[in-house]
Amino acid sequence: MSTMTSTDLSAVLRDAAQAALAVLPLSGPGAITDIVPVPQAPDLGDEGTAVSANFAGASNGRVTVVVGEETLNTLLMSPEGALDPVDALRPALETVVHALGQCVLEAGVEGDPAQALSQLDGGAVAVVGAAGETLALIGLTLTAQAEAPAPVATASAAPAASGGPRRTMDLLRDVQMDVTVELGRTSMTVQDLLALTPGSVVELDRAAGSPADVLVNGQLIARGEVVVVDEDYAIRITEIVTPEAGA
Repeated sequence: MSTMTSTDLSAVLRDAAQAALAVLPLSGPGAITDIVPVPQAPDLGDEGTAVSANFAGASNGRVTVVVGEETLNTLLMSPEGALDPVDALRPALETVVHALGQCVLEAGVEGDPAQALSQLDGGAVAVVGAAGETLALIGLTLTAQAEAPAPVATASAAPAASGGPRRTMDLLRDVQMDVTVELGRTSMTVQDLLALTPGSVVELDRAAGSPADVLVNGQLIARGEVVVVDEDYAIRITEIVTPEAGA
């Protein structure tokens, strides 16, 4: 195992998984609800799938993304036809590995969720959930030395160079994702909520004229100003938020 402690690994995984949410094709908006050791990872049932890949470079180890039945059905019922989970989940794998420094991610392999998690010896799992339901798992483990490259790693690069299957992100272009524009937030007691009536004014934590947040699956990606287009509200983007910039 790496000299990184379990606390360090959990912290790294939390940040990396938070960034990966923006490219994880979930069946609905989700958020990182917990970071747990692999043996404590929730069971998503037998109808989901897992995609795993080894990586080497600045750090060496293995990363796994597990999705439940609903998300898997979303991929299989894409407007362009069934999407290969290996291709659809690779951007999330790449985002996690990118947080570890200069690393080379090998070809992904699809497999049984329980078996895939069992290979993350000593690792941690980020739980992605919504409304008390677990939507996906993002697992990570580090090893002291690079693992042997997968035999299919070299072959997987050949189709892209010869004009074969489209790039991974092209496969995801028609996957529907929820976009939310948030003007602001506030906290209220139950008593205050019960006292609301038509005409009540609720103050938010934003000053007038402040930009609104644009979120995709709960992940902040941009800010902008609210405008009106053909009598409908719209948002004019004024800033793209990168993972390094944060919220």
